Amino acid sequence: MTRKYLISLFLLLFTISFASFAQADLSKLSAGKLKKTGATLYAKGDVFGAIRHYEAFLKKKEDPAVMFLLADAYRTARNYPLAQFWFNKAYKANPKKNAKALYYYATMLKTASQYEDAAAQFKIFKKEYAGFKDSPVYLKLVKNQLASIDSSIKAQANPRQVRVTNMGNNINSPMNEYMPIYLSQTSFIYATRVFDTLNFTPQMLVPTFSTAVKYGINWLNNGDWEFKPDGETVNINHGAFSPDFQRFYFTQCSRDKKNIERCELYSSKNVFGAWQKPEKLPDFINLKGSSITQVTVGNESKKGDEVLYFVTNRPGGQGGLDIWYTIFMPKSNAWREAKNCGNKINTPADEVTPYYDVTARALYFSSNGLPGQGEMDIFKTNGELGKWTPAENMGSPINTPFDDYYFSTSPDSKEGLFASNRPGSQSAGWEGCCDDIYHVNFENVFDIPLVGRVYEVEDRDIFNIIRQNFEADDATEEIRFLPNSPVSLFIGNSNEKVFIASTKTDANGRFEFVVEPNRNYVLQFENARTGTALMPLSTQGVETPDTIFLKDYGINYISREKLFVSKNIYYEFGKYKLTPEQRQVVDTSIVALLRTAPDIVIELRSHTDNIGGEDFNMKLSQRRANEIIKYVIAQGISPSRISGKGFGFSVPIAPNNRPDGSDFPEGRAKNRRTEIRVIGTVSGAPSGGDGYDDEN
Repeated sequence: MTRKYLISLFLLLFTISFASFAQADLSKLSAGKLKKTGATLYAKGDVFGAIRHYEAFLKKKEDPAVMFLLADAYRTARNYPLAQFWFNKAYKANPKKNAKALYYYATMLKTASQYEDAAAQFKIFKKEYAGFKDSPVYLKLVKNQLASIDSSIKAQANPRQVRVTNMGNNINSPMNEYMPIYLSQTSFIYATRVFDTLNFTPQMLVPTFSTAVKYGINWLNNGDWEFKPDGETVNINHGAFSPDFQRFYFTQCSRDKKNIERCELYSSKNVFGAWQKPEKLPDFINLKGSSITQVTVGNESKKGDEVLYFVTNRPGGQGGLDIWYTIFMPKSNAWREAKNCGNKINTPADEVTPYYDVTARALYFSSNGLPGQGEMDIFKTNGELGKWTPAENMGSPINTPFDDYYFSTSPDSKEGLFASNRPGSQSAGWEGCCDDIYHVNFENVFDIPLVGRVYEVEDRDIFNIIRQNFEADDATEEIRFLPNSPVSLFIGNSNEKVFIASTKTDANGRFEFVVEPNRNYVLQFENARTGTALMPLSTQGVETPDTIFLKDYGINYISREKLFVSKNIYYEFGKYKLTPEQRQVVDTSIVALLRTAPDIVIELRSHTDNIGGEDFNMKLSQRRANEIIKYVIAQGISPSRISGKGFGFSVPIAPNNRPDGSDFPEGRAKNRRTEIRVIGTVSGAPSGGDGYDDEN
């Protein structure tokens, strides 16, 4: 339903009187003093104090620039009717100097669901602002705003089949409740921040935290939640747990001598149930001159290393507040350089309150730069690091023309929580002043089981090499279903895809995934000849959660479970250098296999008999392995595709001596062997593509 604000003179005067109640008489201050003090208060975070001083100034003097400042202060305070009034007044007072006020006037019309009027004003602004220095940024924003108006009308006419409810008086109050963080399926913590228009102190900007617990079908406040690392209470502006709940990342904020707020990112480890003293993250993350406001934690798909996604205004982004990421390298106990998540997420406006669902590999965040219904809308994208699907608006009734943010999902992904200042939220002031926490039940959203099987299709060239040069039971012409074969699931198409999940086939070659309706997917299989094989899959139009049974899929495959023993690489006692004959054997076996199957990665294993000491044989076998590797690399094979290890006489496959203790030459000959084993592929585990070299 369209909601229009009727801003009467009575409402304006009432609100001004309310804000001025019980305050010092500002009429005695000069206009210059009022303007300067208003700016100082705004910089300190006292928006309401700034509003009072700007209003008192405008009673003395009509200044279009101060009108704009007052309008922007009301917008920050989320008093949208008065922001709309003053932006319009500021623009009309000086259209040339306050051209930008027209853009924000149009956004306030859009927030009021006055879509037709908003679209008209955006189009006027587009023409009038064309020559300004920052016009490319604002023209891009206007394009998104016009798209937002179209999508908002459609979203409100076609709401999603989800249930959104206010959490009620047990959780919410007339203050600001926000930032819900699930601890389990039946508990979460959340923040409360004081709302007081008259008695501002900097401490009011720091939230307190509470715990909520579910009893039956009801959520109840379960008392305060305090974070006391090393026994000391720490003020937290925003925080997030690692997926295993063993680390807590949080931001702390302070103001410098110029009253500019700067928030920095810290972490604390949980050791035997006790949180340790927080450590500030490196300066190349907490970049000088920038601020980090919010954080969430995920992991990357290739190695499982922890990834921090954080909101910052650091330079090098798309504009405004952007979401960036950094990866923790456990081997070196260090963080990688921070990188921007890219323009599929970030815009010239603000992207805030990220939450990463590790299971679904989905990032939820809010933006006022992407097409949405009003102020902040909640969006979802799948992927990781710098590679994402296009951001998808979560739609109505999750999103409204007001602020909707701080979205998070329950451990089973069937429910969610978020904060909003939408109508119906409890309020200590005007409508829209304060946030409540809302619950989402995805009761009518279903998942679709997906089942398939993978079987072996013999590649003649590959298996001829194996049969002729190696002793291996794996070389067979029989087609069989493959156990332990990697299969990965992506969203997208063969040309542009984003990793979601991976698995391995069971003993019968069977694999399973869970997919969503109305999506396009790609299944990726490992293929010895081509590296990977892709199978497109669509769930468009699927309306029931019935299991999808895929047609059996055949791939060229070399087992990772089997060891392939070279038939013809023999050494003289104590020797490790390759003879010309041995090089020829390596050419026709190992080199030929790596060239014919260009994506496989192998491990070479060298063994000896037990003549000589243990240390002597271990070193000898390693030298033999290194010599073969050196020769293979010289033939143009990438060093990343072959590694080697010497085992000495520690892994015999035949007796070195007969039962009576006499020498057994045939057994020794079998033990003096060279083996290879496929251990992976060049492409490796699917990854979102982080843009980093593999340095860890």
